[in-house]
Amino acid sequence: MEKPVVTPRRFVEMLNERLRKHPLYREGMEVYAVPRHSDHPRSLVCAGPKGAVGVCSAVEAILRNEYDVEPDIPREWHFDVPPAGLNVQRAQRGPHAPGA
Repeated sequence: MEKPVVTPRRFVEMLNERLRKHPLYREGMEVYAVPRHSDHPRSLVCAGPKGAVGVCSAVEAILRNEYDVEPDIPREWHFDVPPAGLNVQRAQRGPHAPGA
C-alpha cells in the first residue's frame, strides 16, 4: 500500500503539530527546515530545550512511516539547543564581568 505524499513544507507543519501533542513536549520545541520555506530543504533543525532532540526524532520516525516526502528531506538532523548554561553563568557574573 502506497503512503500519501506530502511536500517538505507540509511535512514540517505536520511535525510541529504532532510535536505539540507529544507527551514529552516542552515549551520552545520546534522543527524547521533549512533553508526555511524552501521547496528543497537540505535538512531539518530541532530547536528547543535539552531533550528536544529525542522527541523530534521520535515524531519524525512516526510521520515517515505514515507519509512519503517529495522531494525528500535528508534524514540528517541539526540541533538548535540554546546554551542555557552559558547564559546562567553570565547572569550570575553580570553583563560587564570578564568573560561575559
